[in-house]
Amino acid sequence: MSKVGVVMSREFLATVRRRSYLIVTFGMPFFAALYFGLFGILPAVFMERSGASRKEVGLVDLAGVVRPEEAARAGTAGGDEQDEAAAIASRLARADPRMRAARRILETVSAPVRFRTFASRAEAIAAIGDGTIDRFYMLPADYVASGAVESYQVDDTTLGVAGNRAARSLETLLERSLLAGRLSREVRDRVETPTDAARSSSFLVRPGGAVEPLDEAARLSRVAIPVAFGFLLLMSLMTSAGYMIQGMSEEKESRVIEILLASVRPEELLFGKLLGLGAAGLLQLGVWVSVAGFATSLVVAAALAALDLELFLICLVFFVLGFLMIGSLMTGTGALGTSGRESQQLAALWSVVAVLPPVAVAVPILDDPNGPLARALGWFPLTAPITMMLRCGTGRVPAWDILVSVLCLLAGVFLALRSAAALFRLGLLMYGKRPSLRELARQIRRA
Repeated sequence: MSKVGVVMSREFLATVRRRSYLIVTFGMPFFAALYFGLFGILPAVFMERSGASRKEVGLVDLAGVVRPEEAARAGTAGGDEQDEAAAIASRLARADPRMRAARRILETVSAPVRFRTFASRAEAIAAIGDGTIDRFYMLPADYVASGAVESYQVDDTTLGVAGNRAARSLETLLERSLLAGRLSREVRDRVETPTDAARSSSFLVRPGGAVEPLDEAARLSRVAIPVAFGFLLLMSLMTSAGYMIQGMSEEKESRVIEILLASVRPEELLFGKLLGLGAAGLLQLGVWVSVAGFATSLVVAAALAALDLELFLICLVFFVLGFLMIGSLMTGTGALGTSGRESQQLAALWSVVAVLPPVAVAVPILDDPNGPLARALGWFPLTAPITMMLRCGTGRVPAWDILVSVLCLLAGVFLALRSAAALFRLGLLMYGKRPSLRELARQIRRA
């Protein structure tokens, strides 16, 4: 273990001191903030300053169905969705001053659509010509019987987000105008909003028949924890494998690896490299997560408040075991490549095999976490880490099932380390030559 520690510390320190590592670790949050600022905040700011969100939408009502009071209500309230968005924006402003940009975007996007009525189609077209409006709708005289609506707008090559908002607002306006005066206020409000989410309640029925309130925040947390661990596992594998393969290529070209193998066994060298570069990869992910958590402190605080400690520890166990098994296989296979690019391609196959099957059948796994498919993938060592994280997130997996999966994964880690060490030694010593399948099988049997 002393040799493993020496290799681990050397690999960790050599990696974190690289200029490329420091640039990626501390530069990625900066470029991410710059990217989201340019493509997220600036369009909303330009939209707000240009007045595009405040421009009126024309309406020519030849059918005479739109009530003036409903048109005024649409221009001030904007509907229940806009009222809810405005309330959310107000809470953001009071909760955290750093959320001002998010509040401004939300207010801009949720700004109510105001309608301006015109007596004729010609007047509305003239208003488009002088720039007063950029679109209008016309209700024909037979609108009530046909339901047909004519839409007129300027030449627009965008995706039509403003048009979609205007169309939804028009539907709400017509619905309210048609109901006005024909139903009582209570019935009309209930038709417009069949269910009130604020006053509705949800309950959970336990297997024994006990009934308790349904905690949506806890359910979302139980799903978010496995997804976060699965994402971190994939990112750490790809990051660590990249640094490891780069280091191996340099050592093979300089023939330093032959000197190392003279004093260190392949298992010790492999395990030390795996731990050292894995620690460097986790440190990099920790910096990214910390910066993201600081930028979204409200989300992180809510997640910590609803954190399930037992589920967190279970996912952590599968994360560590999955990293050791898949990381060792990626390292051992990557050593067989004759170039850095070929080594990365060979190593990436294991991450695809480990991640793709559970992700492809994630919905069936979540719907039936104790079914044959979920248990088969949960007990198979390569797919066990991601699958068991998803299964345990449902809260319906028995303890003996988790124990069986952990034992299978421990056996997989043992076999993977032994096999990867043999492939690692073979690939490092056969410089410039690709071993045959027969030689690979022989080395694995010996291991």
